[in-house]
Amino acid sequence: MMALFGGVAHAPLAVMLMVAEMTGNLSMLAPAMIAVGISSIIVGEISIYSNQVDTRANSPAHRLQMSFPLLSTLSVHDAMASLSIKFSPEQTVAEAELRLSQRVETGAPVVDAKGNLQGILTLTDIQHVSLAERETRLVRDAMKRDVVKLYPYDTLDDALEQLASHHISWMPVVSIENESGGQLVLGWLSAAHITHAYRSTLLKDSRRMSGVVKGTVMIEVTIEPSMPLTGSTLNTLRLPPESLIVSIRRGDELIFPRADVTMLVDDVVTFLVSPRYEKNLRDYLRGPETPTQPQDKVLADVKNKEEF
Repeated sequence: MMALFGGVAHAPLAVMLMVAEMTGNLSMLAPAMIAVGISSIIVGEISIYSNQVDTRANSPAHRLQMSFPLLSTLSVHDAMASLSIKFSPEQTVAEAELRLSQRVETGAPVVDAKGNLQGILTLTDIQHVSLAERETRLVRDAMKRDVVKLYPYDTLDDALEQLASHHISWMPVVSIENESGGQLVLGWLSAAHITHAYRSTLLKDSRRMSGVVKGTVMIEVTIEPSMPLTGSTLNTLRLPPESLIVSIRRGDELIFPRADVTMLVDDVVTFLVSPRYEKNLRDYLRGPETPTQPQDKVLADVKNKEEF
């Protein structure tokens, strides 16, 4: 059953697990791997599903995600910008228009006295108000109340899809609902912010990946001489909470983490960490910043070197 259906359905792993559960017998898994492997080779690209595509990247449902795989590992928190302008519901439309005319933004969130989101006001909303009414009409009467919003730990591929599907240029980033039912405005996100975060991550020496478990992140880092890990054994490291070394790659050799393993320059180390401690781990890997030396000490060092 496994060899037959696993081959023609192009779903070898799923079929093996399903049949093992149906029969209640795991002893078949080892020989089944060989049988299904041979069957898949014989079947080749033929499938009983006429509309089956070769990979997820060819599927319309996953096209955006697979086109920008890195975006699915980055969160809105990594790319959002802090608010430089916001409106009060009690301001007049004319005051809001004046503030927007002095900035590059095309709109801003409207918040109450506690910073909770009430709506958004854009230049388009202002233009819908006649010139004669802008001096007297309040922002709360002109703003949009039905707001598309993001949360800090939404992924950037989802954020980009929302921007595209709603035909908008930016969205406010809010917290989860507090006890009073409000949502604090934490920042805002635009397509430009997403592009900047994407390019910045590509230029970094570390590679960030989705974790193997939901709610985790895997970070791959190449050890450099300046890092505090260099030359240390694993049992002496003081990693941040909820972080773990998964593997160490040294050249063509894969080293499994043990207490007596020493970290060497150019080792590629994979960490598993909780998203809330990711910044702590990155700060730890970067090490303490070297304080600037006084000018007279620098000159003395140069003199000593010249004499030497």
